[in-house]
Amino acid sequence: MIFSPKIASFLELGYFLDYSPTTVRLPSKIEAVDQTGLTQTELLGRIRSHFLGSVEKLFKPGQTNVVPLSGGLDSRAVLGALLEFTDSSNIVTYTYGLPGSFDFEIAGRVARQAGIRNMQIPLKEYDYTLDELLETSAAMDHQTLLFYHAPLYRIKQSFAGGLHWSGFLGEAITGDHIRGELATGQEEAIDKFIDFNRFIKGGDALLLSGGLDYSRQQVVIPSPARGFLTFEEGLDLLNRQNKYIAPHVMLKGFEHAAPFNDPALMALFLGLTEDQKRHQGLFKQFLQWWQPVLFSLPVKNNVGFPLGAARWKPKVRKKWIGLRKRFGVLNDPNINYFNFSGNLIESASFRHLVWSQLADLMARKLWDTFNLEEIWKSHLNKTADHGKLIQGLFSLEVHLKAGKQL
Repeated sequence: MIFSPKIASFLELGYFLDYSPTTVRLPSKIEAVDQTGLTQTELLGRIRSHFLGSVEKLFKPGQTNVVPLSGGLDSRAVLGALLEFTDSSNIVTYTYGLPGSFDFEIAGRVARQAGIRNMQIPLKEYDYTLDELLETSAAMDHQTLLFYHAPLYRIKQSFAGGLHWSGFLGEAITGDHIRGELATGQEEAIDKFIDFNRFIKGGDALLLSGGLDYSRQQVVIPSPARGFLTFEEGLDLLNRQNKYIAPHVMLKGFEHAAPFNDPALMALFLGLTEDQKRHQGLFKQFLQWWQPVLFSLPVKNNVGFPLGAARWKPKVRKKWIGLRKRFGVLNDPNINYFNFSGNLIESASFRHLVWSQLADLMARKLWDTFNLEEIWKSHLNKTADHGKLIQGLFSLEVHLKAGKQL
């Protein structure tokens, strides 16, 4: 058992739920969008007007525009909007992750299509240091897991002076979380939210007694006066997006612009019908209508196929990827993050970096009922995968060293 339920909650979810700063700019009231008499084209035109309006508010002529580009929809939408305000020579992009992944490879294709320079940062070759991770911890408010963020030193070296455009909140407000059966009440929604967002599950979660109860108490519940049309969206925006995603993608020390974090645009998307939002259906239609060239390219959301591809193609590719896993091919193209678990085994220098911090964490005597040395040996011997627990404990120690107060 971890003595502090707060620490247990951090390890289970990957971020601290008692975080108070607010990045998400919610509209004062969310109401169903009146679509009476609107044609589909008129509705798509309204979305375009709102989206470009949010970009125009943030755009600064003469400044270099930096776009962290993935293989998904949101960063590409931001890039498409910027191209309506400035020439491609005033935009630079960067992509970080694993070569061969959808994110890494597709982002490069998108940049080439747009005639924009793209800097690729392969994480497998990136040499993390404690000093950099301590700075990163401060830049993210000592708030979330390490290694899911952009490499701080490379970004500072290459793009310190630009305006950094983010697709932050794009998925959250356009319906990516409207899937399956939606909750019919607040308590059900909280249970589903916590279970869905758990970073550590399985056997290692049994070591973290008290974390889930603490998490339930700390979850911020949106006021009914906000008018959220689903329970899921309010919980996600006020908790995961604000406390986990924002600290990762809006690192302190840079000037950020996040067009989707505009209350008017947010109210428009959140006010659409459930069917329009489900699986981002209307948003995907909008992107193909507004930017047909950019969104004729593959997207990671569609398993590497363009949005308009026949439905059977992504299904077949998903089954193929699953079959490869069963036969021991572990390089899943859906995964673009630094392989923390694997690098512990493969890299002696990384292993030393991590163990030195775990040793310091053990000296703090924050728990008394599991043996971290045994967990460490078990992971290195490949008898069990404890990578997520070790990553959380390592992140916790770095945050404490960087000034985190529990």
